[in-house]
Parts: sequence; structure tokens; C-alpha cells
Amino acid sequence: MTRRVLCGAQANRHHLGMNYFAYGSNMDVQQMAVRCPDAVVVGTGCLSGHRFLINTHGVATVVPSQGEAIHGVLWEISKADEASLDRYEGVAAGFYRKAMVRVRMTSGDTTEALIYFASEVQAGTPRPGYMERVVAAAKHHRLPSDYAGVLSLRGSVF
Repeated sequence: MTRRVLCGAQANRHHLGMNYFAYGSNMDVQQMAVRCPDAVVVGTGCLSGHRFLINTHGVATVVPSQGEAIHGVLWEISKADEASLDRYEGVAAGFYRKAMVRVRMTSGDTTEALIYFASEVQAGTPRPGYMERVVAAAKHHRLPSDYAGVLSLRGSVF
């Protein structure tokens, strides 16, 4: 299956619903094709004032941290995609909660985006293969190479 990746003016003409900022395994194009078949990559961006964390469930979350930032992928998603993400992230069970945040795009523009924060914020060990997927997705989307290194370290430290 071929996924469309839209950037710039082309992305602005395609309106599915809302922006979603992914920082963990949902940066992976193949995973998102299954979870959110309508999703389209808009670009990459950065959320200031937060840091990446693997929690005791072995998955990613972000926690407030002055002076730090996380990089990720901005997707445009449909309402059906949002409902799917809610199920995968366990919103109804309280595993993750949703919020809207301001993300600075690589282009310099800022945009509002949906993000999922895990309820569990104690540091843990990543599930087998999880960080490899996250780092590969970061490289695929050309997130800063030093950030991919930080992800590798954060995944192995906890």
C-alpha cells in the first residue's frame, strides 16, 4: 500500500479534520496505515517544555520538562482515525489522556495538534522492539539525528 506524504501548499489543500502530533511508535508510517487509514503526514515538528519517557508499561509518553523538547510527526487525521487512536491508546480505560498542544513545525509555523499523554509517568523499560521502531521512524521522517540518538539513550536507560 502506498501512503501519500503531503507537504507545503499541497498539504494545506487536503483537510481531513485535525492535526495529531505523534512522538512514539505512531510516527511509524506502516503502523499508522493500519491504525489510521485516512491519516496523512503533514510534516515534522517540535513540542517545547517536554521530554520523552518510556513508562512502566513499556511505551512512550512525554512529561513536562523545562528547557527540553520532543520532536515528532504531525499527521492530519479524520474523526474515524481519532476514534481508532482513542481505542489503541486506551483512552476509555484511562491509559492515555488527550490534549491539544502548540507544535512548532520544522517550517517555523506553529499549529495546534492533538496529543496523547500516558497516565503512567514512572520510568520503565521499553517493550522488546519498541524503541527500534521509534528510532527507525524518527530516522525515516528525518528528525534531527541528535534527537534519534537521545531516543536511543532514553529507551535503554530506563
